[in-house]
Amino acid sequence: MVLLSQQNIGALLVLFSAAGFSTLAIFIKLAFAAGANTLTILTMRFALASLCLWMLLKLFHISPKVKIKTVLKLGLMGAVGYGSMSLLFAASLQYLPASLSEMLLFTYPILVSILSFLIGDEQFSWQKGLALAICFLGLFFILGVSLAGISHLGIILGLGSAIIYSCYIIIGKRVLQNVHPLVATTYVSTAAAFAFTIYSSTTNQLVLTLPFQGWLALFGTASFGTIVGILGFFAGLNKIGAANASIISTAEPVLTVLLSVLVLGEQLTFLQFLGGLLVVASILLLQLCTEDQKVDNRTLDVASCQTSDQ
Repeated sequence: MVLLSQQNIGALLVLFSAAGFSTLAIFIKLAFAAGANTLTILTMRFALASLCLWMLLKLFHISPKVKIKTVLKLGLMGAVGYGSMSLLFAASLQYLPASLSEMLLFTYPILVSILSFLIGDEQFSWQKGLALAICFLGLFFILGVSLAGISHLGIILGLGSAIIYSCYIIIGKRVLQNVHPLVATTYVSTAAAFAFTIYSSTTNQLVLTLPFQGWLALFGTASFGTIVGILGFFAGLNKIGAANASIISTAEPVLTVLLSVLVLGEQLTFLQFLGGLLVVASILLLQLCTEDQKVDNRTLDVASCQTSDQ
């Protein structure tokens, strides 16, 4: 029986998260087709998710009790952090092609790696830098980014979503150290739900008269695109660190493209296929480098013990 290391378990959890998030674009397209607007999708995504999460806490007998200070931090992460990121990303789609908006958002692994290094949370290595470069090239191929006729406002909104998400991940790494992932996901989703409900209601943009297909798509954004996505990421974040989790989560657009082909009947080009291979290669490189580093550390520990014994 093969026992997985904490590093491997963390990587699998983040991949599980990426699989959940990868469904989000598909369900959002289906919700748009059913007559929902952006704010309705965001509001119901987090409202339905928070209701399900509170029921899961009850079902698994997990106490939601945490310190008031932690509740406030998780609330700010949801309402200000994740909520603002989601809103800026959605707004960027009004000015930019979806591929360029996605590309700008997925600069966050680079930002997270740099921030983690600057604040001393993690060490930066040439292997990690190489993995990031290969990953970014793969994303460029996957998304087929065109820079023709770009909107400066759209660029600002897209980069703004990446910057906010990077800070959200860095802060989350510290806040989540002593909090159960399911509890953290519940508070973050609930705070985002309150924020979007208030905003969409006061601006009269909440549309609830949707057909069954529309509600089914909204439930998909809540269950797979939110609960699975955020829960898996939080669970993996504590095990492998912010920078590694961010790099591995770039599997999301690869899976989104595959789902678009399977569900929406879109065509997969050779460059997208090549880009997917590059992203997968970057994730494998990161995992191999991490395992080699752990072996080297264990060797050094053994050597130091032998020296001290002598």
